[in-house]
Amino acid sequence: MNMLKYYWLPVLACCLMCTWVRSQEMTKEEMATYDKFLADQKRLWDDLFKGYDPTISAIYTLHKSQWINQNKTIHPPITELKLTMAMLKLVDVVEVEEKITFLFDYIAEYTDYRLKWNPLEYGGISHIYVPQRAIWLPEITIADAHEVKFSESDDAPRTAWINYNGTAGFYTSTVSSVICQLDVFKFPMDQHECGVSVLFHTYFADEYEIKGVMEPLAKPLSQLGNGEWKVTYIGVAEEDISDSANIGSTQKFIARFQRNPGFYVALVMIPAFFINFLSIIALFINIENVGEKLTVGLTNIMAMTFILVILAADLPKTARIPLLAIYVIVGLIIVMASIAVVLILPFVRKYQKKNKSIQEEQKLDNNSWFGKFWKWIRIEYVFMFIFQVANFVNFIILFM
Repeated sequence: MNMLKYYWLPVLACCLMCTWVRSQEMTKEEMATYDKFLADQKRLWDDLFKGYDPTISAIYTLHKSQWINQNKTIHPPITELKLTMAMLKLVDVVEVEEKITFLFDYIAEYTDYRLKWNPLEYGGISHIYVPQRAIWLPEITIADAHEVKFSESDDAPRTAWINYNGTAGFYTSTVSSVICQLDVFKFPMDQHECGVSVLFHTYFADEYEIKGVMEPLAKPLSQLGNGEWKVTYIGVAEEDISDSANIGSTQKFIARFQRNPGFYVALVMIPAFFINFLSIIALFINIENVGEKLTVGLTNIMAMTFILVILAADLPKTARIPLLAIYVIVGLIIVMASIAVVLILPFVRKYQKKNKSIQEEQKLDNNSWFGKFWKWIRIEYVFMFIFQVANFVNFIILFM
């Protein structure tokens, strides 16, 4: 009996499926309306593309022609390409190559006056969708690009839309790697500005204009970075490069991003600070054992040198040395100076013992508090304090 109560489940599932299939079916009136739409669309397609050649450009080239009378000729408006940024997500930053990779999606809209019709003549159809290869498309170039990959497969049909007034458009998703000059002086607290510049590379500057706009971002800025980088701003700016090669203006979709320094703080800066801190203490305790001090000092130097090698491999070879590299170099200098002082101090003590006159000059009143303190304190502790202060100041400057 317990098994029988589950037999109704397959029956219920079949009933629900039949109900869903019936809900997808059209009534006769709906089918008639759809058939008329298909017939009107087929008639529109035949009329629209009769004699249309997608290999012939829609760009008007006679605005400044010397062969026609410019005073009497009425020219059509200049071709305007509207680029709407749909997505600009930071994917990767390769500092040593100064290469930034973005997920860059955009919508391109323009007007081809050969593709106009009256909706009233075609059953009220105001827009249609066509394969991109069926219409003329502007040649859009991403400037300063190291590599551009399109998300669509070459085998999959790409679709464009056409409005009754002749405006056409299409959506493109790319992974664009662009070259940007990076200033890594404040590494790892550095921030940069880079972006994707879009232009018509083939056409003359006086034959078109580009207008860049932004849609509301589908994702918050916190989701447009990656684990290492945080995006703080995304916008659009126009770049005028008309003085160079008569290219004209470009639209640049820019992103400002800053590094999340936690990785380098935890694995480089803090360990380097404590390595120096402990090394300085070890150097100035029992300074008579010179062999031990040399071993501690050389170990510290090797550790700091290894950190410098890692930084040199990851950062671009710019004229300005990054702050983190300066921090490591200064820390290395502090330890080397500590080693030098530790090696010299035993000889200074021997010299002081032999020179009684110097001891008499340095003799203080034992009854005063300063005399008792100087008698208790040792000179190596003074040097240890000085080098520890220098090590701490070197560490704090990184965050200023």
